[in-house]
Amino acid sequence: MKKIQLIAGTLALALLAGCSTGADLAADPDDIAYQTADIRRDRAILTVDGQEVTAEEYLFWLVNAIAAQKYYGNLSDDTAWEETLGDDGTPTAEALKADALETAKLYRVIETRSQEAGVTLTDEQESELSSEIDQLIENLGGEEAYQSYLEQLCISEEGFLRLNRVYFLNQGLLEKMTEDGELDDLDDFLEEQGTYAAKHILISTRRLGEDGYTYEDFTEEEKAQALQKAENIRKELAEAGDTEEKFDELMNQYSEDGRDENGDLYSPEGYTYIASGQMVSEFEEAARSLKVGEISDPVETQFGYHIIMRIEPDQEQARTDKFSDMTRQWVEGAQVVTTKAYDELDPKTFYDRLQEVTEAREAAREAAQSAAPSESPAEESADPGESPAAESAGQ
Repeated sequence: MKKIQLIAGTLALALLAGCSTGADLAADPDDIAYQTADIRRDRAILTVDGQEVTAEEYLFWLVNAIAAQKYYGNLSDDTAWEETLGDDGTPTAEALKADALETAKLYRVIETRSQEAGVTLTDEQESELSSEIDQLIENLGGEEAYQSYLEQLCISEEGFLRLNRVYFLNQGLLEKMTEDGELDDLDDFLEEQGTYAAKHILISTRRLGEDGYTYEDFTEEEKAQALQKAENIRKELAEAGDTEEKFDELMNQYSEDGRDENGDLYSPEGYTYIASGQMVSEFEEAARSLKVGEISDPVETQFGYHIIMRIEPDQEQARTDKFSDMTRQWVEGAQVVTTKAYDELDPKTFYDRLQEVTEAREAAREAAQSAAPSESPAEESADPGESPAAESAGQ
């Protein structure tokens, strides 16, 4: 499942739609979707659970899908468009359209679910979005560069803002479902996902080699000494009642699981959210056999001897993951109906025309700038000691 992201670069969500009719002949000459795909930008190109997805929003995701494949070198020349993408032999055009469709579905589903839950953007979020857009404009080099950027993505400013609002709607929906207790039943979810959490005291049985990169194993005698040390620590824990407080004390004192320049453990809270297969099998099997709060005897792995305490997974992360899993199910279950315009859309033809249109528009801008008369110093400011901004401030 793609993640919902912000503003610049390739986003990860969408919604609206478009099909060509006689009315499209009167489309706005600035309509980049019409210029490149013969579909007016505000017309429906498909529906998701009965909700329209506009042409410009779908085409925006199609541009991103194409750009991603170009980045990975999969569309390096015209012949590559005739080939397939992936291991399943899917034709390139079909794969690109499907990629864009999945993202459009995701954005439309989030927007629809947010509407149903009564989730809207707060004034603070609207302000944050405005600030992000202002920063993007500044980074691009100004308003004109921003408009050119949007054209290259085949989307209007209004459409771009709408897509970015879904990022905040997604946050709000997660918060609303959390507040309503819809994400509280986590035990079954974590069990299904194979997710757990643990902290451990590692007594290493290997050392860094002379090259500073590879490791060399201890001798059998050294391993025996390491095991004895681990057993002594386990005994000390038992004598203290196997409390987490004592475990943390000994972990910080003895564990050889990586430390920073100050000698502090990299993971002083332990591994609070472990996915199945993330740790070596011996560690995972031992940790998952424990109940929360229980401590294992020394467990040997390729890294050394581990004394493991199972702990509760990070609940906030668990809720976020459960929400993502629910979102995935919503998207998978969404009903999509495409229009003739969608079915007949050819990604390569569209993308080639997009390049032609945006290049022509950029050339026209440059020509207009070259033809514009330059201002004389007298026209720039009546008082050369003041900037236009300072002059305006004094009015």
